[in-house]
Amino acid sequence: MSEDCLYLNVWTPSQDIGPKLPVMVWIHGGAFITGSGSDEIYDGRALARHGVIVVTFNYRLGALGFLAHPLLSAESAENVSGNYGLLDQVAALQWVQRNIGRFGGDPDKVTIFGQSAGAESVSLLLVNPMTPGLFRGAIVQSPVMVGFLRPLRRGRSGVVPAETVGKRISQELGIDQESNVLSALRQVPSNKIEEAAAKLQIELGTEILKSVWTPTVDGFIIPDHPVILFSQGRRHRVPLIVGVNANESTVFLPYMVSSETDSGEYHQYLQTAFGKDAENIRELLPVKSKAEVWGRLDQLISAKWFGAWAHFMACSARDSQQTWFYRFIRQPPKWATTVLAEDSVQRGIPYEKLGACHSADLFYVFGFTKLLLGFFFRDWALSKQIMSYWTNFAKNGNPNAGELPEWPSYGAPEKRRYLEIGRDIEARSDLEVELYHVISKTWLESAY
Repeated sequence: MSEDCLYLNVWTPSQDIGPKLPVMVWIHGGAFITGSGSDEIYDGRALARHGVIVVTFNYRLGALGFLAHPLLSAESAENVSGNYGLLDQVAALQWVQRNIGRFGGDPDKVTIFGQSAGAESVSLLLVNPMTPGLFRGAIVQSPVMVGFLRPLRRGRSGVVPAETVGKRISQELGIDQESNVLSALRQVPSNKIEEAAAKLQIELGTEILKSVWTPTVDGFIIPDHPVILFSQGRRHRVPLIVGVNANESTVFLPYMVSSETDSGEYHQYLQTAFGKDAENIRELLPVKSKAEVWGRLDQLISAKWFGAWAHFMACSARDSQQTWFYRFIRQPPKWATTVLAEDSVQRGIPYEKLGACHSADLFYVFGFTKLLLGFFFRDWALSKQIMSYWTNFAKNGNPNAGELPEWPSYGAPEKRRYLEIGRDIEARSDLEVELYHVISKTWLESAY
């Protein structure tokens, strides 16, 4: 962990520079506190073989990337602080514009793509006033719901402002009474700041993993609450692929439930989380026995944290013919899933309960389907198809080409169509739209 982290990686299909190639810029996930563009699973060689340039990069994380404080804001010409990691992402895209031609890439054909917090980053880049012209398409894989982004300095809807978090961190460090708080804060090792933040997680953390470090609605690079911006269609009008995994929440559920969680606790959670809409959720996802709790909670939390926001983004597109939605249902081999969900496996979750868990798609998108991880012929074929869809989109703004199964655009509200990606690939129309609408209703009512 260091501020000396702003490096990127470039893969090309050939060292011979011929016609300019489309560029795919990857933004890694990790809840804005962990991860790297150099993680082994993000090796870009397999994607590059499909005729694109692949770029991955780092951005500042944790306190180094997202610490806000009134005194830091006062130093800024824009009177804001806290979104340093997002500014790093903009700087990486600007670097690509200036330099990718030297690697054989076309700066006019840049597609951004990311997963989890990286997908949330993509959604924020779509509403960032600094980014027009930096990319012409976006792929959003398992985007984390943005309903709990912090306001910068005014508390709204029970969410603690980012500047307040910064002041509480300085109090926890015992430097809030110093004559020069910023100078004192800059002398504190980043690991000490993280330790102070960990002590405040229960009190100040947002719902998803009780995170202290999140992007901030600062009125500058995030000019308004993203829910408002997307609902009003105030995003860059570029072609969009967006989708989710079928069992996003299974690696997180052990933090919420145990084998003893019963239907009574399930209904209590619904009431706490959804208030007057709890009955609607109960009708859509009924639970009659303890045995049903895990599956229903997986369905609900996967929709609440990921699916509903993905659907909301897709519905915000002014041109539904340039929007494609997918649901990934393929469970990777046991050895590969263990790599993704080590902590959950240690908590005793059986392999068959993990399903197509959060991050399961990454193996296939990057062609990281090693035999030693249990992947075999069918996985290799599926990975090749997915990489073809992704790179077709980067080349032409449309994932369809060649002999791939037809991927219909998302379409009008009365006929939402999506691609289900599993053992086979087929177009479907049975998405959980009604559940998504109930969940997103709570954001629209509480967005500040």
